[in-house]
Amino acid sequence: MTKWFVQQDEIQEDLGPLRPSELLELVRCGKVTSESMLRKDNSNWFVASNVGGLFEAAMRPTIRYFCPQCETEVTEPPVNCHECGREIHRALTQITENGIVNQEDQTIVGNAGNSVKNWLKKKRIVKDRENDSQ
Repeated sequence: MTKWFVQQDEIQEDLGPLRPSELLELVRCGKVTSESMLRKDNSNWFVASNVGGLFEAAMRPTIRYFCPQCETEVTEPPVNCHECGREIHRALTQITENGIVNQEDQTIVGNAGNSVKNWLKKKRIVKDRENDSQ
């Protein structure tokens, strides 16, 4: 698995190794910005804006899965619950809309859920127009 590191200017120690999900969480909370210096495994340092899709991925909705019997968080089914041992094929889900926090004024930049909703709305309008013209 890829390990990520973040260069921290305020202290002389690098943050990491981080799993990709942990890096995305740092982007969401605004601790990693497009100007932050990152490194992947043992590569050279580079600007976060050079990581293709990083900021888009941070704004995508996240899905968490839970055991329907004991409501313990589990990985994506099919899986066995580590708490109650139940074999899970259909889990309870929680979808979280994500954005990126701007550290300067604490506003949320972007919201993937709205962009998906807008895309679906436009798609529906185009389809309705096509049906009306037939």
